[in-house]
Amino acid sequence: MRTVVMLSGIPYEYLKHRPQHFATYFARKGYEVLYICITDYNKIDPVHLGNIRDRDSFIDSFFSRNADDVFVIKSSIHSENINDSSLTLLINKINRIYNEKNLIFIAAFPQWITHLQALSKNSKLIYDCLDDWEEFTKDPDMGYSEEIINCERKIASIADLVITSAKRLYVKMSYYNNNIYYLPNGVWNVDFTQQELLPQVPIDLKSINKPIVFFMGAIAKWVDLDLIQFIAELRPEYSFVFVGNLRCDLPKRSNIYFLGSKKYEELPHYLAVSKVCIIPFKVNNLTAAVTPLKIYEYLASSTPVVTTIMPDILELPGTRAATTYNEFVEYIDEFISMNNEKYTVETKMAKKSVELYNWPDLLEPINNMIKRDSYQVENNENVIKNTIRSYKNYKQSFLIKNELLGMYNYLGLYNLSCSLYDFNDETLEIQQHLDYEKLALAHFCSGCIDMSKKLLNMYIENNDKKILQPYVNSLLKEEDFEIFLEIYLLKASGNIYEAIKLADSQIVPEKYQPKLLGLLSGLYLDIGEYDLAFQVALEILAVENELKLEDIFDAYTLKFIIKTFSEQNQYDLAEEFTLTLMQINKEWQQFFVSLLSDVYISKHLVE
Repeated sequence: MRTVVMLSGIPYEYLKHRPQHFATYFARKGYEVLYICITDYNKIDPVHLGNIRDRDSFIDSFFSRNADDVFVIKSSIHSENINDSSLTLLINKINRIYNEKNLIFIAAFPQWITHLQALSKNSKLIYDCLDDWEEFTKDPDMGYSEEIINCERKIASIADLVITSAKRLYVKMSYYNNNIYYLPNGVWNVDFTQQELLPQVPIDLKSINKPIVFFMGAIAKWVDLDLIQFIAELRPEYSFVFVGNLRCDLPKRSNIYFLGSKKYEELPHYLAVSKVCIIPFKVNNLTAAVTPLKIYEYLASSTPVVTTIMPDILELPGTRAATTYNEFVEYIDEFISMNNEKYTVETKMAKKSVELYNWPDLLEPINNMIKRDSYQVENNENVIKNTIRSYKNYKQSFLIKNELLGMYNYLGLYNLSCSLYDFNDETLEIQQHLDYEKLALAHFCSGCIDMSKKLLNMYIENNDKKILQPYVNSLLKEEDFEIFLEIYLLKASGNIYEAIKLADSQIVPEKYQPKLLGLLSGLYLDIGEYDLAFQVALEILAVENELKLEDIFDAYTLKFIIKTFSEQNQYDLAEEFTLTLMQINKEWQQFFVSLLSDVYISKHLVE
């Protein structure tokens, strides 16, 4: 029996997401499945773990089997020895107990890479890229730092296989691995078959008037609350019912009902009495990388769906994708006003459309790869070309244009990238959700250097990265600025390995090139090679006494250098660097002030 170790970012008992469905599938296929969450470190006693010598004792001590036949970590313990390094010890113990054979690690959260340093050649690593973590870092409330981006690039680079849940993520990950497999979200169709439901209406729905427009899942920042307000005001005769995890407040209206979280097995009962389901997500780069689980669960229950534009779910039978608020309301009206015969046709199309998205069918190719111990998949370029063809009817959508931009760039079709946008050279204006760094690279590779520089500045402005402006300005002042510009645009666009290759090709032996080395240090940081990044930085700092640090390193690399000095107990040096950088301007002061506080706290704890 082979063992799958599912490394997740969410607890198993949380609302059912992709990692739990993966775990359930492999358990049903006869695998032993160990499910570990990144927050489970507080459940691992390192002393007890060190005394375990065999598989049975290991499982009995730390795991319990749940109703899905998945082994999950037992409840929290109380010990002063607990910290997140316990997860590294746990992974190492798993490797040794299972003799490093028959082990398949499926990581669904990038920061697991910090605990996977001891994986052997006999075990296999699959990275499941299920979200655009880079977009999450742009929202401070989400609590993710830039480090998660570096972790993702590293784990994707070393994985035997990378799975992506969306085409945007497929392109993104293709820069780091040749073995990329597109696997959208799915559904256990049998769980949502209305014919098998009990006839009772949920108690909390009995007093709510029909027709019911239904939403299930997290009500979070990616949900368009203004759209919900708009449709609820325009259609007071409809009841808009929400169930799930409330992370932000819904609009206050008499026809909007929030009924709290529901168990997975309860959801089909709510769907059974809903006339239409909705996915009112904001239209942006974050949701462009989403294939919502809920859409397949909606459709499996034979309930039609109205959604905003998301590239991966265009033209699914039983759905309508609205491009405007008014259109969203019109599509809801269309489903609600249908006669029984036409509505029945729509429900049958909805049910039919998800037959190909049944979890067992979606995951069977992965199971076959594991059984064959071979992870070679279709050429990345073919998948991307086929996706481009599928977008041909939606080229006027700003979101689809942006997706095409990334795909054309990956294929080296830079002229096509440039042709997507008709910018007037004199009147460039910020457009939301446009990857300016990729468009800047396309113009550079097409020979339009001045336009490339303007677009790069717009990337910095539009992405709240003004902290980078002094550094970029210093690169553009170099005599051979074109090579620095190309390297930096490759870096900003996510093509880190090509940027490293180009930077390496420019290094001349016996010649001191501080800015080129500074770029290289930042590039190593981008792919999570922290030792290399710091080593290169030290080579510069050992001899540098003329140029300003902010001209050699970008702000993120400088932050990394200071943190590393602090971790090495070189607190005075870390403090000196930080205080110097904080004097540049107010933005730099704000950027580094929390770091200075961390240095002082660490220094005080040691003293």
